[in-house]
Amino acid sequence: MFYPFKMDVKVIKELQRSSGATYNYDKDEEEKKRQSKLKADLAKYLMTTDGIIDGKSLKELWFPKGEYHIFLSHSSQDIAEARYLKYWFRTRCGLKCFIDADVWENAYELLRNIDNKFKAQGSLNYNYDVRNKTTAHVYSMLTMALFEAIDEIECPILIESENSVALDEGIKKGTLSPWIYEEVGFMGRLPHNIPERFLRQRTFSVGMKSVMLNESVRDSVQMVHPLDTKGFKHIEKPDLTSMSLASGERALNILYKRRLLLKRTVL
Repeated sequence: MFYPFKMDVKVIKELQRSSGATYNYDKDEEEKKRQSKLKADLAKYLMTTDGIIDGKSLKELWFPKGEYHIFLSHSSQDIAEARYLKYWFRTRCGLKCFIDADVWENAYELLRNIDNKFKAQGSLNYNYDVRNKTTAHVYSMLTMALFEAIDEIECPILIESENSVALDEGIKKGTLSPWIYEEVGFMGRLPHNIPERFLRQRTFSVGMKSVMLNESVRDSVQMVHPLDTKGFKHIEKPDLTSMSLASGERALNILYKRRLLLKRTVL
């Protein structure tokens, strides 16, 4: 991670209105084939296990890695806006965005498959103690997968909306999503890794504290988690307009320069 950003969902909606473009997300053939193979591989893996699951192998199977420029952190209720922004970055800037729902299968499905594997033969009910353990393991794997994705992807962006960030008396920020709370925490504590291309150019970032978020699964029990996004840099529509004049990493360079994250060293 180089530096965390935040963007109001209203900016995305305005971007869509001004461009006049519509985007109806549907998994492409590559995504469909990959997720179909994933389910088949999982079924085969669980069928052959003797009761001891290799957590490392299972995490690598269900949460595969990939190469992305941007991590989009969002509420599940803002998935349409997140996918439009993903589409816009790809078509206008040549940047590849990570949205967990499009890359990984739902953690609940993984959990259900494991629980069905260890359910007593002929029983319609799950064992409460076993379910507690499998839930803890699956959520731990999801947490680690999110941590690794945020750490490895250069530009994380938090999409702020009333769905992802709630205000307590207009002062304190909070969220009802444990995933948003978790990701914001990662973004705030992970070190700022300067991309190699800037080191070659003898440039560096102005360091600040940061934080991050994302929500894949909604919870029936609601708890408010405090959020600290003071260190996040805002992305406004003019920033996106400027980025669209370039492609790939050069588009990200424009964003970083506009937000004063880069300056040249004096030789």
